[in-house]
Amino acid sequence: MKTLVKIFFVTTLIFWPVSALAAMKIGIVDGEKLFDEYPQAQDASKKIADAQDKLRDIITDSEKKFSELEKEGKSESEKLTKQRELQTQIDTEATTTRELIESISASLEDDILESIKEIATKKGIEVVLDKRAVLIGGTDITDDVAQVLQKKKKTAYSKKQ
Repeated sequence: MKTLVKIFFVTTLIFWPVSALAAMKIGIVDGEKLFDEYPQAQDASKKIADAQDKLRDIITDSEKKFSELEKEGKSESEKLTKQRELQTQIDTEATTTRELIESISASLEDDILESIKEIATKKGIEVVLDKRAVLIGGTDITDDVAQVLQKKKKTAYSKKQ
């Protein structure tokens, strides 16, 4: 009798987490598709590319200016002073670009997560996973979330810009 109780107890412990998961309603989303189809994300990608291009231009311009100093035969102290000045400009622009990217990314992520939560709540879904993490099962809510994102007119990112 004790052996039977032990077997029942061990079996219950092993299968209880599986049965608890089976009772949950699980949703899945294709995060890449949501990002690709979100109009604000497309605008943000352009702003990020523009900022990166500006940084690249500043770096290229700095390299040209420094090369000119070398060609002109300037002293080491003059070249070092100019190099520091140019590096400061590059560092400032790099920081601005990084902050812009972080701000835009956080805002877009917030919009997408907010939309996922909205649809999950409406459909009574308790857990939402990215489609790439799920082999089988789950209710795909990607299209519903994409529709909510399409309706968003302004994001925190848009308001800041």
